[in-house]
Amino acid sequence: MKVVNQKKVKNYILGLIKSGRKDYVNAAIECFNISKSSVYNYVKQMENDGLIEKKGKTYILRTNVYYYNLKNDGTLGEDRVYNEFISQHIQFPKNVNSIWAYAFTEMMNNAIEHSEAKNIDIAVYQNCLDTQILIKDDGVGIFKKIQDFMKESRNESISLRECVSLLFAGKFTTAHQYHTGEGIFFTSHIMDEFIIYSDDNFFTRNNFESAQIEDSNLHDFLKMENGTVVRMTLNNNSKKVLSEVFDTFAPVNEGFIKTTIPIAHMFSGGNPVSRSEARRLLGSVTLFNDIVLDFSGVEEIGQGFAHELFVLGKQKFPNINLKTINTCKMVENMITRVISTSNL
Repeated sequence: MKVVNQKKVKNYILGLIKSGRKDYVNAAIECFNISKSSVYNYVKQMENDGLIEKKGKTYILRTNVYYYNLKNDGTLGEDRVYNEFISQHIQFPKNVNSIWAYAFTEMMNNAIEHSEAKNIDIAVYQNCLDTQILIKDDGVGIFKKIQDFMKESRNESISLRECVSLLFAGKFTTAHQYHTGEGIFFTSHIMDEFIIYSDDNFFTRNNFESAQIEDSNLHDFLKMENGTVVRMTLNNNSKKVLSEVFDTFAPVNEGFIKTTIPIAHMFSGGNPVSRSEARRLLGSVTLFNDIVLDFSGVEEIGQGFAHELFVLGKQKFPNINLKTINTCKMVENMITRVISTSNL
């Protein structure tokens, strides 16, 4: 008789329930070749253990919610906030605990030191599979802050959407004397989901549609006239290791020399066409040696964009190594065409 791994079956069912699948009973029967009564027994056990709860005629993951409101009166320290309020909810494997300690303190520091906020709200949403933390401030707003900085320090007038694009490469900061600009970059790479929302603009490396910004239990938290919300989600038993992410982009003996740019997210519409877009991209990566341009989701690019980036950009910045990944045939052909033409 085949022995069924109960934990594996339960985790499978939990995953289906989390995704909103209503056919989890039949799916579990088919996947593990077990009886319907066995599946119902597992479901009942998980309900009794407080992992799931009934909502109407179906089940949802039971979520515990914790709120904290802090006054940004000059006495806050991100490490003390983490130790006093957040660490009690982060009791997971060591690698997961380390990730949360890093990510939370980095984002909390931004709220404390950069936002000019009077109040900072924290929400922790936790179920048996993952933990989500939101940090909301009532300050200037991160993209407005960047916009003002660009105007004051460089006399450049850029849109809020263009301000979003400056965060993808890493190293951008409005306070070079105090910060390296690496926090958002590494946090966005280590989290399962990472979103910044401010002034009706989003920064995320995840798919915008799958981000579910308007999730019902977060809707009220996102209602704001100004300020910034950072939303981070991580699996409670994630196998990710923080040091591996650092080593990928910042080798110990070389520093932060590598970056990756999700082209579809960096440019409005996802299909860059102009030379100005290429120049903006190049301007954000000049401090790196190796740049990976991820063209996932990009269906086409303009000739001007390709020529400015892969021909003139290479001439202007010969030490920069541009590598492309996930290019569709149309994008690949355009890149090849402009490079070939320039060599004639």
